[in-house]
Amino acid sequence: MSDDVLTPGGQVKAIGEGVEHATTGISKLVTSISEAVRSGDGTRGKRAIFRKSVRDARRLFGDDVLSDEEEHALAWEYVRTVNGFENLNAVGRMAEDACRAGSVDVSGVDRLQPDWWDTFEEGASHAYDMDVQNMWAQLLSGEIDSPGSFSKRALRALMDMSADDARLFRYLCSWSVEWRTDGHDWRPIPLLSTEMDAIDDDTIWSNGPWIRRLAPLEHANLTSQANGDMYAGAANPGAPLYVRYRPQGKPVVITLEPTGRRLPRFGSGYAFTTVGTELSSLCELGYADGLDDLIAIYAEEGDYKIVRHGDGTPDGTD
Repeated sequence: MSDDVLTPGGQVKAIGEGVEHATTGISKLVTSISEAVRSGDGTRGKRAIFRKSVRDARRLFGDDVLSDEEEHALAWEYVRTVNGFENLNAVGRMAEDACRAGSVDVSGVDRLQPDWWDTFEEGASHAYDMDVQNMWAQLLSGEIDSPGSFSKRALRALMDMSADDARLFRYLCSWSVEWRTDGHDWRPIPLLSTEMDAIDDDTIWSNGPWIRRLAPLEHANLTSQANGDMYAGAANPGAPLYVRYRPQGKPVVITLEPTGRRLPRFGSGYAFTTVGTELSSLCELGYADGLDDLIAIYAEEGDYKIVRHGDGTPDGTD
């Protein structure tokens, strides 16, 4: 597999070449699809593909072999496949941009496992929403840069994600921070609303995500209440906790110092699952307006005091 899969038309070219020497009627139809995609353009192009597919079916199988319904089914399969190619090309262009922006060597695409690629291709070809396409593109760029970063479970979860699910997930990520202690890796953690206002008998949670609105993410196995993610400093109650987020788009790391009055803790008791943690890396974390105030509330409740640093980052916490 070459880095051509990341260029516009690369997917079409690869499939066309893959079936170039095929001899069966169905394979010839697939080859014809790739030719039609190259010449098709928008609605007009799809209508032309529809007509061409009917002619091809009659030529390959004879006028009397297929019923009108079967011919039209083949024609619509052309259109469905064209849509998939268009989605893959859109994701490919975004991935190419992401690789360029992140200085990722696209030759790393050769290291991707075939079964992983098959799952990626299936999912990305069905991504019609631009936000979802962007997540597929970031995923591909990340996997090329560091193979094994995204499991096939994560790909299937993204495959099942609707446009509304994607927006909700990105919204939750905007209210999420990363935390770690000395000697450990960063972990994302969502922070939920702690305040509520009652307006016309409706409860409006005003300073962060409302847990009841996050139910679709739990149903998609992206988040969980059952294994709530909350740091508790029982092992080393005097150790500092580092929190990273991006107010106004600028990375900032603050230190939470235990006050020593009681056992420190930090978090909302709400968690990303393993798959949700993988997919959270596709989104920008910790940029929501009001997140500073919410962090301060959780820090105070968890018996921490916040230490801010002039350059935004304490030594050794990058």
